Amino acid sequence: MKKLLLILILTFSLQSWTKADDIKDFEIDGMSIGDSLLNYFTEKEIIEARDESHKGQEFITKNLWSKNSSIYEVYQVAYKRYDKKKKLHAIAGVISFPNNINKCKKQMKKISSELSTLFPLTIKKDWGKYDTSKGHYFPITFTFKDNSRAMVACFNWNKKSGIDDNLKISLYSYEYREYLAKQKQ
Repeated sequence: MKKLLLILILTFSLQSWTKADDIKDFEIDGMSIGDSLLNYFTEKEIIEARDESHKGQEFITKNLWSKNSSIYEVYQVAYKRYDKKKKLHAIAGVISFPNNINKCKKQMKKISSELSTLFPLTIKKDWGKYDTSKGHYFPITFTFKDNSRAMVACFNWNKKSGIDDNLKISLYSYEYREYLAKQKQ
């Protein structure tokens, strides 16, 4: 019953009650691409949040602890460095699955199925397993007509990383996706 409730809550926290082909129509705990981060967190909270920005830092990436959510433990957000309004270009909700990647992957598959229903006009792709220096992850993406993207993924971190295995549900603008692609070159 708890699993079903979690799936329903995750599903409804991502949608705005209609099926659409624009990523801005979807939410993670009320936050949408294009919203001001300042509508959800104070300037002080944002400044004090853990910074995970990439080199070059055209975009600032912050980890903010959830205040009110019963689902997500952390939000990962990105906005342009010199944008005083801190308009969101990426939002992710993170749920820990300490030492339980199999449970995470089961949840990911269920959420992916629900996202397929919510995002019927997108291109869905299951990328399989991707290795990183700190472990590996299993992304499933949904690409919109404007090349923005939603993703659900389980991350299986190695013990040296000190990070718990986790499930991440993400929304990215096309502009932020281009920026990330440049960082990998």
